Amino acid sequence: MIEDFLSPLICPRFLSDQKYRKGHIAILAVSEGTSVMGLHTPEMKSAAKEIVKKGKADEVLDGLREQMASQGRQSLFHEERMVWGLILDYMKVPLEERLLRIGEFLPSIDNWAICDNFCCNSRWAKKEDKERLWEWILSLLHTKRTDPCYEFTVRTGLILSMCHFLEKDTIQRTLSTLESLPFKEGEPYYIRMGAAWLMATSLAKDVETTRAFASSSTLPSDILKLYARKARESRITKEVSPF
Repeated sequence: MIEDFLSPLICPRFLSDQKYRKGHIAILAVSEGTSVMGLHTPEMKSAAKEIVKKGKADEVLDGLREQMASQGRQSLFHEERMVWGLILDYMKVPLEERLLRIGEFLPSIDNWAICDNFCCNSRWAKKEDKERLWEWILSLLHTKRTDPCYEFTVRTGLILSMCHFLEKDTIQRTLSTLESLPFKEGEPYYIRMGAAWLMATSLAKDVETTRAFASSSTLPSDILKLYARKARESRITKEVSPF
């Protein structure tokens, strides 16, 4: 769909080194049937910024959305979907329009890299829009298990919460919301890891509040174990008891 922007940016080593190519694809953990072109994140960010700068964002997004609707998610390269999310981060539009477009984008997400790059580049979240954004995030977090996009829609809500709602005035609400979600043992891996990452980041920001929460939490034990592991792996919290 946007190969003219992306093809010149493909990593030469991805094309020439089979071992490197297999390792790159394995790290992404794309779903079966997804094709990978072989770009790195900085190049995809540059492509997204260039598309926005040239005023082609609407054209590209409409094309990606229409292709996915008519041919399925896997008709799009991993990199096309990654750039889709980054365009949404970089374009300047009102919040409601952005949220509508993100809703169209969410079904394209099939791996952690697309989800996390989109969420961690969401610098469009303005202070005056935070309550509306929180309301919208709650709708993601309460996605039904029967939804085919359950795993990565919920993870998107978790990572956006981590990025924007662990400040002094919102951290307790975010942790309480996490506690209230109907998570069970054996949730999809990227939901469990998203919840654990959120808690580990919370620990780095407010040790006392997070430890008190974790010590009395009724979250599934597999999430709490991942949280403890993430806390130990962080250079910021590796010396801090997570409970």
